[in-house]
Amino acid sequence: MSIRVLLADKDPDFLDVMTYGLRRAGFLVHSASNGFEALESFRTENPDIVLLDVSMPGGTGIQVCSKIRALSSKPIILFSGVDHEEEVIHAFEVGADDYLTKPFSVKHLVMRMKAIHRRTGGRPGDILPRRLVSGPLVMDLDSFTASVGDNLLKLTRLEFRLLFYLAGNAGRVVATERLIDFAWGYDKEHEGDLLKTHMSHIRQKLREAKVLAITIRALPGVGYVLDLESVKRRSLPVEL
Repeated sequence: MSIRVLLADKDPDFLDVMTYGLRRAGFLVHSASNGFEALESFRTENPDIVLLDVSMPGGTGIQVCSKIRALSSKPIILFSGVDHEEEVIHAFEVGADDYLTKPFSVKHLVMRMKAIHRRTGGRPGDILPRRLVSGPLVMDLDSFTASVGDNLLKLTRLEFRLLFYLAGNAGRVVATERLIDFAWGYDKEHEGDLLKTHMSHIRQKLREAKVLAITIRALPGVGYVLDLESVKRRSLPVEL
């Protein structure tokens, strides 16, 4: 079955080139030139993946992403000609699954889309629990919710995936490359600093929820480990 794609961008030339390229790659593409059209198309076409330009008229990509995320968990990729860390982080905060900086090729976009579709649909060989309990932390993979007691952690989708994988390997050192591959769905080069930022946000949200029994430690040049009070730190096994 072909993957249905909603592609929205204000630039008609970019829209034409990408629509043509994606269709040649086997995707069913519905295009939109502004935020209003993107929302209408999402409601009528029920796409499998949504691709949004950040700076569209009639509703920015950020605004459209936020509205779609309130209705659906479908994968969303945002893209822009701006590569500021603050904007990238904001994109993830409103529910984006990935962020691209223009210019990029159709081939590169297709790689990102297939990675996200494979990741959200489940990879062959991956056996992941739909509900995970790690100490006081309860995580649900279907609803992307994480809670500690009655407190719901306000995690972005990417933060959820990072914490989910760490919690599933509590007490084990998770190699940075493996963590990035699970969270983003591919080897995301030169994103070490962005990963550190996301980890810092997760730690802050755990502190705000007064989760003292869980800590996340960084092992420079190696990876990360989630510690529970019941897990000893000696001779930590490594998940590579």
